[in-house]
Amino acid sequence: MVAVDAKPMMKALCFSAHGKPAVSVLSMMDVPRPVTAPAGCVLVKVMAAALNPIDAIRVEGGLKLLRKEAAFPAVLGYDLAGVIESVGEGVTGFSVGDEIAARMQNEPHPGSIAEFALVEARTLAKKPNGVSFTDAASIGLAGETALQALRKVAVKEGSKVFISGGAGGVGTLGIQIAKLLGASTVATTASPGDKTELCKSLGADVVVNYREQNFEEVLSGYDAAFDTTKEGAKCIKIVKPKTGKCVRIVGPPTYEAVCESAIGNGKEPPGAMVKCVLGMLKDRKTFNEAAAAGVDYNHMFLIPSGADLKTLLSWVDEGKLKPIIDSIHPLPDALEAAKRNFSGRARGKVVVSMSV
Repeated sequence: MVAVDAKPMMKALCFSAHGKPAVSVLSMMDVPRPVTAPAGCVLVKVMAAALNPIDAIRVEGGLKLLRKEAAFPAVLGYDLAGVIESVGEGVTGFSVGDEIAARMQNEPHPGSIAEFALVEARTLAKKPNGVSFTDAASIGLAGETALQALRKVAVKEGSKVFISGGAGGVGTLGIQIAKLLGASTVATTASPGDKTELCKSLGADVVVNYREQNFEEVLSGYDAAFDTTKEGAKCIKIVKPKTGKCVRIVGPPTYEAVCESAIGNGKEPPGAMVKCVLGMLKDRKTFNEAAAAGVDYNHMFLIPSGADLKTLLSWVDEGKLKPIIDSIHPLPDALEAAKRNFSGRARGKVVVSMSV
């Protein structure tokens, strides 16, 4: 009898069904390892991967209406840094052995918290030599989200900008990016003590203690607001009437934002059923208040961009942008990393490193 080679396997943090809380359905598993890269993709040996709050939303089923899992078990994670092992047909500008980072688009491919990952080439950026794998992995989703959101509200030289949740993964980068885009004043919210001091060290000019103050009562006259913590209705009150702009990344998305994201990712916009469901979930009161005040108020979905990630990594390499790492965990302890990330207590990013 001729022996049949066993399919190569790899360790990965997975979920086999949606469930709440997210950590209750997560576990380390042995899953089939990709061995070659399909067209338009590269196969990456993962050196580090980062967690984000959206990972919990995905596991709990909050995205299944828009992005159904291709298969179970599904591998968790969007952010990674690693080394290219194989290059698929049609990929240019990248070669085997390149050190890269990405905020991967993991439909239909599995996620990043694994020994290997398939990554679409359009999401890749080469990792500068002066940037560690850990730092590079921490930048993708949070950094690209902050950069695209701040562009959407037209932050420029002299802008006064408010960013809620300044000590979180997106907030810590958002404060710095707003300054890099030329903002003269950046205000944020944080708990007192270490998190307030962290925000100030990153460039925040005003930090409101959200435990004792309502930011909408002490701030006014802002050009733009970036909501990372479900404070959209309050953000409308602090920006300038008629010219103020607000963008949020939390709460139910609008159908328009979903369509923009789909088109940006090369996919067809969702159909009438999704439009109907999102219409029922829409916070009409807040949108009506924004319209009455003449405030441009929108929801935003990140569109993974290798070009944006390249910009962010160059800023890190030049010392202009500082990644904030809450904790680093070895792959066997990835479930503990997820627990830390989903706890809401993390100060910056939680990273899984394959070299720890």
